[in-house]
Amino acid sequence: MQVLEALKQAIKVCADVVKWGAGVQEPTRKALANDLQAICANCDAAYDAVLIRLVPIKNAFSDPVKLAVELRAFSADSATRASFKPDHLCGQVDELLIRLSSNLDPLKYSIDFRRIDDVRQYLARFGNFDGAIFQSYDELVAELDRIATQIQTSASDARERARYAEHVIQDFESDLRATQSAVRHAKREMLGLI
Repeated sequence: MQVLEALKQAIKVCADVVKWGAGVQEPTRKALANDLQAICANCDAAYDAVLIRLVPIKNAFSDPVKLAVELRAFSADSATRASFKPDHLCGQVDELLIRLSSNLDPLKYSIDFRRIDDVRQYLARFGNFDGAIFQSYDELVAELDRIATQIQTSASDARERARYAEHVIQDFESDLRATQSAVRHAKREMLGLI
């Protein structure tokens, strides 16, 4: 999913820029590191919830009939959809963007001024993920719902469709885990700044 790759890149760039210049505006940098860690923690928890919800689907891969039921349940699960976007993500990012734009806020002067536009750009992309995150998730569940219909309506292709569902879920899970790994790595890097 492209949105997960973009999120991973945004987190990495922010962590890299924040690491530069340790000792400059130390209290402000620590506050920024704490804010970015909170964002990372929210992302991590959100993706854990989705990964946990994938377990029943993965357990049903060998039984196409049960798989179709699990795919439909996942598609209709509004709680899982809601958890796919980290809580308060946009509000946290918007607050950082406002602070980075203010000439009166020491945060603007706590990071390399040559990279401040990079940070703003990536944070803005990060904050604009609301719609993209839900759109990518909705595309996934629509595809899984189509597969469930195909499994239920064509018995001869049921095994093939189940294998295809397994492929789609594995790709999604792989992307989600890679993003989660990048989030955790960025969080660990920022621990050294606190």
